[in-house]
Amino acid sequence: MNKVFEHFHLNLVQKPQQDLLSKPQNRETSIRFIFSERFQFQHLNKAFHWVPHGDQSGMILGTVEREKARTQRRAPEEGAGEFQGVEWQGSIVIIDPVHQPDGQKLAFERDRDVGQPNAILDSLVSHFNEQQEPPYTIVIRSLFDAETFRAFAKRHGELVEYVNFSFVVPNMFFGTTTGVDQGLRRIGDSTGAQTVDLRLQSEEGVKTNSEDVQDTILYAESGNASVTSKAMN
Repeated sequence: MNKVFEHFHLNLVQKPQQDLLSKPQNRETSIRFIFSERFQFQHLNKAFHWVPHGDQSGMILGTVEREKARTQRRAPEEGAGEFQGVEWQGSIVIIDPVHQPDGQKLAFERDRDVGQPNAILDSLVSHFNEQQEPPYTIVIRSLFDAETFRAFAKRHGELVEYVNFSFVVPNMFFGTTTGVDQGLRRIGDSTGAQTVDLRLQSEEGVKTNSEDVQDTILYAESGNASVTSKAMN
């Protein structure tokens, strides 16, 4: 059976250094450390587990697993009666922790018996972000193809009721920068914000083919922001 994966960008936002004598930890080292050991985290008030499988070709492999009750039947010789059996369901996770021009990536196997990948990952990274020890705050954003937004906008005449962007504020340079990148960096430097939400809305309709919207969609598609939009109808 073919497996389907959803892809995400791991944004690691550096925290203020608490211990001036401690050696700074880079992003790759931090990711490898976080996912090197088995741990438990809570999602929707249920226990989920990260089970590492080690490294392969530089990639981190593991499984996110949960226990799930399911109605089953006994064997024919036992009368075929129903009972509530407990089984483990899991999704494979592949992480590329190596620094790339646009950051680190994560692939999460889609399995409805486990849950929604983006929601599970939010709970997983919250487990670490609530701790004081890690040098980075982790923010997850989905990777997507900007053409899917353009196709949606085109079907609705390039006018929508609103477009929402939820940005991760960049705190490291990847080489080239854009106006969006520079603006977010300036806001982050002056306010200390790690995320920025932007909502474009109009009763007459937001023009999705405008240069500003198109530039922002291009910036977002590499995992720098999540995007939601609603048509006029």
